[in-house]
Amino acid sequence: MTRTERRRHPRAPAALPVRLIVGDRSVEIRVQNLSCSGIRFHAPRPLPLMSRVQIALELPAGHETSENPEKSWNSGADPLPISGVVVRCDIADPDEGADYDTAIFFDDLSDQARDRLSSFVDQLLG
Repeated sequence: MTRTERRRHPRAPAALPVRLIVGDRSVEIRVQNLSCSGIRFHAPRPLPLMSRVQIALELPAGHETSENPEKSWNSGADPLPISGVVVRCDIADPDEGADYDTAIFFDDLSDQARDRLSSFVDQLLG
């Protein structure tokens, strides 16, 4: 039986650095994949389901024209400020080298940030 994709926005594989803020803690993580509505990553500790998080997502420099957008980083650009909620946090496969497979749903993203993210995801998907 063919499985129907339920996601509204397609996911793109990516390895982007992200600063994740949960309560008064801040942690640097690397995104496994992202879409215009969320991210997936591996976390060293579990995050409570439905907990609110703040995310600072830094997109690579020149991603609109670069052939490989993950190669060059734009450290001078403002990171995308995103609010979200934890929608999944499961024990990860030990072979993947992480403890918790985690997903965040973006619940507050400005139109400008959504446009930048959408452009980047579209390029990754080719």
